[in-house]
Amino acid sequence: MKGKAMIPLILGLAIGLLAVKLTVDAIKQAQGSNQEKETITAIRARQDIPAFAKITKEMIEVVETTDTLFAPAHDRIESLDLALGRVTGKAIPKSSPLLLSMLASEGTPAGMVGRIPPGFRAVSVKTDEVTGVAYQLQPGDWVDVIVVMDVNMGRGKKETIAEVILQHIQIAAIGRGTQSEADSTAGRTKPAKSATLLVAEQDVPKLHLAATRGKITLAMRGDDAQTTTEGAFAKSTDLLSSSRSLASLTPKAEPRMQFRRPEPVEEEPHKVIVYRGSSIDPAAMFVEQITFANARSSRILEVSQGNPTRQSNTMGLSGSRTRPGATRTSRVGGGSGGALNNE
Repeated sequence: MKGKAMIPLILGLAIGLLAVKLTVDAIKQAQGSNQEKETITAIRARQDIPAFAKITKEMIEVVETTDTLFAPAHDRIESLDLALGRVTGKAIPKSSPLLLSMLASEGTPAGMVGRIPPGFRAVSVKTDEVTGVAYQLQPGDWVDVIVVMDVNMGRGKKETIAEVILQHIQIAAIGRGTQSEADSTAGRTKPAKSATLLVAEQDVPKLHLAATRGKITLAMRGDDAQTTTEGAFAKSTDLLSSSRSLASLTPKAEPRMQFRRPEPVEEEPHKVIVYRGSSIDPAAMFVEQITFANARSSRILEVSQGNPTRQSNTMGLSGSRTRPGATRTSRVGGGSGGALNNE
């Protein structure tokens, strides 16, 4: 029984020794391959090198390395003589390899002129904290150019407009710097007051005219921003919402006092007594009482006749007749004489 129990232990020990041997052999093989790996020569930046700068001996150094990824064979510079005097096509950080793809074409002059592509011009515009995106613009960024200006609309009227006149314009320099603050060795002591733009040749007059007639503002673009066929446009009247207008902003006239006509008062009927006959023969005298609609109306409501009495200066009516719609004449009376008495 004891012999059978020892068999698994012996097998486990043998497997463990075999695994150790394989591991040691793999390590030795790796060490041997590293020792046999070829060492390459590469050029490395000793300091931050700005874009479009002429390379001098103080800027670069020669290093030996076995890391082929550090300097690929197709892009490698193995001699200082091949790099000295060349112009960088982009900013190179310190300790980075100097590769052929980082250099401008042979014969490219150093400085700003080397940054201008064929068919383009470098144009500078004034900037401040607002028009320069709070001093966040850096060389290499892309912007849109907006002009704000007053336009004569005729008849003495002016309109303030804002329009995107150029789109997707690259910044070549901020102030005198042609590299971003992240790549520079020393930060600027004060904000730059100008930005140099790379503008197509046919757009240069438009940009200069806009800078003369109005105020230039730069709007930073994102990496994936799409360029539209027509630039955005706005005018001062667009600031008002559709429910308001300039007329609604003018002071309203004070309300006028309204006078209400008094309602007409219904007037009472007006009575007129007419004496007819002769004063010589009182028996032949009779009296007519004519009732009008009111004192200013000629419409007769009623006519009554009777004999006069002594007790009153009117009459004792013996009968009456109504004549609606009759009209009063200018003269009343009859016989040899007559009298008019108005009540």
